[in-house]
Amino acid sequence: MPKFDLKTIIFMSMLLTFMLSMLLAITRTHHKEVRGPGYWAVGNLVIGLGMVLVLMQLDAPKIVFLPGMALIGAGLALYLNGIQAFIGKVPDHRIPVGIFILLVLIDLYFVPIGHNLRMAVILASIVFSAIYFFSARLTFSRDEGLVGSLYWINSSLYLLMALLMLGRGIYASRVGMEVFDSFAIWPVNAYTFMLGAVSQFFISSLFVLILSYKLNQNLESIATIDGLTGVLNRRGLEDAAIKMQDMCKRINLSMAVLLIDIDHFKKVNDQHGHLTGDEVLRHLAKNISEMLRSSDVLGRYGGEEFCVFMPNTNENEALGLAERIRSGVEAKPLKLKHPTIYSTVSIGVADSVRAGYDFKGLIATADTAMYVAKKSGRNRVMSYTKISLDTN
Repeated sequence: MPKFDLKTIIFMSMLLTFMLSMLLAITRTHHKEVRGPGYWAVGNLVIGLGMVLVLMQLDAPKIVFLPGMALIGAGLALYLNGIQAFIGKVPDHRIPVGIFILLVLIDLYFVPIGHNLRMAVILASIVFSAIYFFSARLTFSRDEGLVGSLYWINSSLYLLMALLMLGRGIYASRVGMEVFDSFAIWPVNAYTFMLGAVSQFFISSLFVLILSYKLNQNLESIATIDGLTGVLNRRGLEDAAIKMQDMCKRINLSMAVLLIDIDHFKKVNDQHGHLTGDEVLRHLAKNISEMLRSSDVLGRYGGEEFCVFMPNTNENEALGLAERIRSGVEAKPLKLKHPTIYSTVSIGVADSVRAGYDFKGLIATADTAMYVAKKSGRNRVMSYTKISLDTN
């Protein structure tokens, strides 16, 4: 086994952890809405301070008590708190406090008092192993895609460190006592610090990557989701419709579209205010969403207009859904504190058999049908085929 200079390893590990603290602190500053990086920055700082005390203890002429390992354990536990916050759990602040007290008691009893360094190493290794195992459990994810892969790598690194610390404790229980007379040059210590620092660096970097990916997803969501109703906006609706069109066209399936417009919506805004109008829009989006299949796509096409695209659906089937939506909206008024807002909708229906698969073509034919529904008295459903037959 090659020999490593433990003091050099600890010094390099200290620099690495302090650099990580700066990186995570910057991340926390720029993304205050994300919980986790703040805990990781403080945790790395505490780990670095703990390494300073360990280095001082190695340079001491005789055995002295310095809570270096206790600080390292508390720093790892703070990192665990950060993981809890990052994945949406409530951080248990008792964990780092409890770990610190436990390791202080172990070191205090077995080092300056009991002069049994072997037992201190064994028990501390078990504590560190438990922290790593718990962290591995928290970062284990069944998510698919890039985020799931990054979580899986983090979980594997934590599991590796847990097994390493467990092996360190077992190895310490089997070696001769002379090892602990020259503990500073024990190669296992050097390997432990080196692998711990490197794995901590990779874990932190992977969490930053996960954070960046999630922020990019949020930005994409903001770009395609209507902020008022929570359904797709016009851009998101068009993107989803084009994907549906490609699929249906490839396997020769029909697709249908509903264009839904709230009747007399301007009167709602004029009589009750725009905030009440916003509630009406949210209420309608929620009602429509509850009636759709998982494969159907709902979006807000314009001010008070909503659009539904349905794969593997012809015009007759779409008419049935449109009628359920019309009657459902009429039967479920919006009940606020003072006014109860009764709404109705006019719906135009078209499908790819008559209008083709093109997004603009489908929307245009459904819009024509909706216009006729409004002109015919509102609160009704009209299909493009019926208009064509009546015209002919």
